[in-house]
Amino acid sequence: MPQRASYTKALVTGATSGLGKELASLLKQKGIEVLETGRTGTPPLDLTKREERAALLEIITHEVPDLIINSAGFGLYGSAIDLSTKEQLEMIELNCSALVEISLHSARTLIKNGKKGTLLNLSSSGAFFPFPTFNIYCASKAFVNSFSLALDTELKEKGVRVLCACPGQVATDFRNRSSKGHPQKKDRRTMPVKQAALHIWKQIEKEKTLYIFDWRTRMMLTLAKFLPRALLEKIMIQSIADRYS
Repeated sequence: MPQRASYTKALVTGATSGLGKELASLLKQKGIEVLETGRTGTPPLDLTKREERAALLEIITHEVPDLIINSAGFGLYGSAIDLSTKEQLEMIELNCSALVEISLHSARTLIKNGKKGTLLNLSSSGAFFPFPTFNIYCASKAFVNSFSLALDTELKEKGVRVLCACPGQVATDFRNRSSKGHPQKKDRRTMPVKQAALHIWKQIEKEKTLYIFDWRTRMMLTLAKFLPRALLEKIMIQSIADRYS
């Protein structure tokens, strides 16, 4: 097992709500100074806009956090052709482009300052499946997985780790936003947000490159090897439909 890193300063994007907020709170409890960014933060930062990302990159350059958690992101339920193209491109901009820009700048900053550190990119269990009616979001998270795994290999010898967390359903406002406010059913499969944050902290401590921390997802990944694609996609579509009240 690798020696556990000790962190002094963390940056968390998407820290004003949901899992990002819970992660920021958990890090503070562990005595880590936390720089928080979010759409409703002070100042508010919309990371879909490159000029606002530039302000965040300046903070990274100045503060040199040794733990960076890319938690900002959003999804949309529905057929891709029925959803707004503009919104879907904004989703790719946030989930992919912003994450890449922040990750690369953070890694370069750490290396330039002779510091070791960790980047944790928040992905999703949906990243492993073709997912009709949750198409662009899951495709964007598949990108996050591939990017993070390859970047970790590139940077490991330089003392910078890149980890990728893949939760399943978590009890945040994510589903409400993804459905544009449509009432959602309560689901026993939904993980409490505090539990999800603890799973991610465990991953960071153990420096586990890719962590799927929902046993249902791991089971589905195994079953997917034997199921016809049409049946698998039918299951995926129904899983979204079942979330609506």
